[in-house]
Amino acid sequence: MESYYYNGSTVLKYLRKVLNEINNEYVDSGLRAAFIMKRFASKYKIDESYAAKLVLLCTLKDIGSFYHDSFIDKNNPALVAASSYTFLKHCSPLGDSAKPLLFYGAKYIEGLENDDYYFGLLITLIDQVVRYNFLEYTLDEIADMLIAAENEKYNPDQIKKLLKLLRSEEDIFVKLNQKNSLFVHEVTSYIQHANYTDEELLKYIDMTNFSFEFHNHETLAHTVTVAVIAKELAKLSRLTDNQVNCIELAALVHDIGKMRIPVSILCKPGRLEEDEYEIMKKHVVYTKEIIEGCFSYKIVDIASNHHERIDGSGYPKGLKARDLSIGDKIIAVADVASALYCRRSYKESFPKDKIIEIMERDAKDGKQDARITGHLIDNFDYIMGLAAEREKEVLNQKAAMEEEFEALSHSESLTKFFE
Repeated sequence: MESYYYNGSTVLKYLRKVLNEINNEYVDSGLRAAFIMKRFASKYKIDESYAAKLVLLCTLKDIGSFYHDSFIDKNNPALVAASSYTFLKHCSPLGDSAKPLLFYGAKYIEGLENDDYYFGLLITLIDQVVRYNFLEYTLDEIADMLIAAENEKYNPDQIKKLLKLLRSEEDIFVKLNQKNSLFVHEVTSYIQHANYTDEELLKYIDMTNFSFEFHNHETLAHTVTVAVIAKELAKLSRLTDNQVNCIELAALVHDIGKMRIPVSILCKPGRLEEDEYEIMKKHVVYTKEIIEGCFSYKIVDIASNHHERIDGSGYPKGLKARDLSIGDKIIAVADVASALYCRRSYKESFPKDKIIEIMERDAKDGKQDARITGHLIDNFDYIMGLAAEREKEVLNQKAAMEEEFEALSHSESLTKFFE
């Protein structure tokens, strides 16, 4: 099995592809703002590690709208800011470093000195420049509009610094206006060379999935439990650390194609009709289309083969045992075990005895690998205990995010920054 290698650039590419599926305008705006922030940080010598976080914050500034899209009043900037901040605080490696986004869209209050507030205003200002540039205003026109509004919204010192940057580095607008998206390459290269650990990058992949899957508790629980079960089965199969990591990552992204499935089918409280089931089956093809080009071909194969069966009765290709890698077979077992364990819109969680009975029958009937199924059954309490812990952890993250968002949405101390 080849390397599971990925870096900041490939993770950002995955993030862009997933979020583009929901709203490509948010992604494009975020990358444009990140490009200007990267140049601003370089010119004014902002600490490199903090600058990297600011660039990411610009990229992700609207992420709250992805999971709250139909619930947030876009004309209420305090709610928009709170949604992105609470999501990134609780569901990404950024944690409290996301706090500048709490002031994204806020107005300038003279004399208030706070780093988070300062950089929140900077992100707001840069976002406005991106909007003006998109509307094809010239730099002189943008300068006039910003200066005219500085007393009521923007930090005058930030306006001066940003205009100085835009006038001294004329290629900024040139790159933003070119169709070849050179600014995207510059942002991704910058993020690629930031010192993110593998653990952090894996958490960003988690975060990207959550931006879709928080719409549906059941899909979220299934994804995280499949990843845990698959990882433990890979260890019990005595695979290398590299192979284990490869399988875990494939499990984390294996169902991302479901974001293209209509919610009426995805969350139907009952058995699917034949035509609905055919639509649902397409999610594995969609998963491959979304993750292809982001990760190695082996990860793509494992993720998109999770409904194949060793007797050839699976889908979408009807592959048999000889065509399937051990990673394919592991994630197939993990997917079924999780599906039986997790509560779904059409069923309750199955008890241990029932899950084991079904898994043993699948192995006996030649649908699942008997050795891998045996590992699961022999270590059932331990593996499913870990899966339950991870499910609880993620749902607690979700609850904490929602609790803080609810508190902020009624906070007069936050609202004052946006009045």
